[in-house]
Amino acid sequence: MANDIFRPDPSTDPEQIGEPVGAPQPDAGQGFVQPSVSILYDIGSVTAGADQSGQTAPAQQKLPPDFGYDDEHPLLKLPFSLTVQGQRYTGESLSLMQIRAEADEGSPLGVGSRHIAVLHIAFENFSVTLHPEVTVLEEAGDGRSLFQFANPTGDHLPQLRYILNSFIAGDFVTIDGMVSYTGPVEPKKPKGEAGKQSVLDRVRSISVAAVSGLLILMAAFVVLKRYTTAYEMHPVFVERAGQKMRATAAGQISYLNPSAAKNEVLYAINANTGDVLNFKMPCDCEAVVSQGVSEGATVLQTDLILTIFVNTSEVRAQTLMSIEGLNRAMNGDMVTMDLNDGRSIPVTVIPSEATTAASMRGDLFVPVELVAEEGALTMEDVGKSARLRLSKSLFGL
Repeated sequence: MANDIFRPDPSTDPEQIGEPVGAPQPDAGQGFVQPSVSILYDIGSVTAGADQSGQTAPAQQKLPPDFGYDDEHPLLKLPFSLTVQGQRYTGESLSLMQIRAEADEGSPLGVGSRHIAVLHIAFENFSVTLHPEVTVLEEAGDGRSLFQFANPTGDHLPQLRYILNSFIAGDFVTIDGMVSYTGPVEPKKPKGEAGKQSVLDRVRSISVAAVSGLLILMAAFVVLKRYTTAYEMHPVFVERAGQKMRATAAGQISYLNPSAAKNEVLYAINANTGDVLNFKMPCDCEAVVSQGVSEGATVLQTDLILTIFVNTSEVRAQTLMSIEGLNRAMNGDMVTMDLNDGRSIPVTVIPSEATTAASMRGDLFVPVELVAEEGALTMEDVGKSARLRLSKSLFGL
């Protein structure tokens, strides 16, 4: 890019830099004083002011169109074509500010005129067409012309910047990169303006931070709860505590008397082996027959026939518990029974002989009894269902 205005060449044509405008000459009778000259640079012009005895002699001088500034962009030689007003140009060099091209044919457009140009850049598998507005800066007799973008930060800037940056870096230009590239398309704001925020912006930032923090806390709570808490699959049944009478052999019930007195026959079973099994009442207490059991009903071994209640005010809970849950309870995890009325009662898991036998058989779920603190369960809770929850402290502490 030419920057020879600061290095005068004796061969330079005066028409290129312009003739200075006529300035007042000092009178013959006055002594000539060497003027002090101040030069102010502006785009396309230079002004020289001469102060002489209070008088000013302005002079203007045109700068070359390719005069260089600190923020100017370099012209890159890459293949492209340009069409302006139906006239086709072969591209020579291109930057974010200017276009150099040579006209294939046609008449001059006129220096200073503005037109909508069609900038076409072809690649191996695709091509890019941009429609910037350009201003004609130079038109030579051999068809070589210089155009300047009328709006360098227009809609064409993101794609053109991506192409030029890729050309400088030696990268491949791809369709994905072309479509996704968006900037930067505007100059950086001064530090003073960038630091200023309106009240609405601050409120929006604080709201976003608060919502983000709340979501993080909720996610952390869910993860912590999953790590420290587990629920058993089977429900818990609350019932009166009593002595259960079961069938010792498979057969048919031939006699049933729940109101029998102590040492009287309570029920009898005709076993499949041909034996008659009689069961006596162990005490003078209440006996409740299980649902579906009556004289003539067939039973299998260990089927529950009836329950004898010695203490009518005692309440207990029992359930089927998984082997994994039983191990956690035995290792110190806190066991809580959540009733369907909303209450949570801490309980202790009591394994029985049936629990041991089921675990030795390899059963995945074993029967256990749950003992709550005295007075936590009353007769009003009989018949309610509950859910068993196991929990442990964080990191086992």
